[in-house]
Amino acid sequence: DDIVKGVDARRDEIDGLLAERLAAGWTLARLDRTMLQILRAGTYELVARADVPTASAISEYLDVAHAFFDEREAKFANGVLDAVAKAVRS
Repeated sequence: DDIVKGVDARRDEIDGLLAERLAAGWTLARLDRTMLQILRAGTYELVARADVPTASAISEYLDVAHAFFDEREAKFANGVLDAVAKAVRS
């Protein structure tokens, strides 16, 4: 509930962070909707939940990604969330 409300309240900020970390030519609109929501939730935790260790936050959302996607897409999620973490927690 906290994560859903937090993502909604900070969507513009979160989407900006994600868009900046996508490969050239990629947009958020091009992402699978489920993947986008996983990335948004993970980014919210990295931005707003300093009490959650970086590795734990990323690991939790990689587990979610693995439930819906194959290894390639899960690695994509890992790369994006790792880049977000480096930007917001350095």
